[in-house]
Amino acid sequence: MGRQCIIIATYSDVICVKIMATLKKTVNETYYWSLDRIYELCSRDDFEEVVNGDALRQEFDEWINANNRDLNEEIISLAYIGEGGEYDI
Repeated sequence: MGRQCIIIATYSDVICVKIMATLKKTVNETYYWSLDRIYELCSRDDFEEVVNGDALRQEFDEWINANNRDLNEEIISLAYIGEGGEYDI
C-alpha cells in the first residue's frame, strides 16, 4: 500500500477577511506597478524597451482594461509554502 495524504482544512472568517484585504491590496499594488513600469519602458529612447513595455501591457491587459469592462473575474492566489515562506514549518 502506498503513501496516503491527509488534508486538514480549517476555516476562520477573521482569517478569511484578513487574507482578502491583503489580496485586494496586492492586486491594487500590482496594477499600479504594471502601469508605472509600462510608462517607464515606453518613455525610453530604445525601441527594444518600448517592445518590452508593450509585452508587459499585453500581459496585464485584462487587469488594465478591467475598469473599462463589466467583468466578473475570479483571482486565484497561491501562498508560497517553501523554505522561508509564511507557512514554513
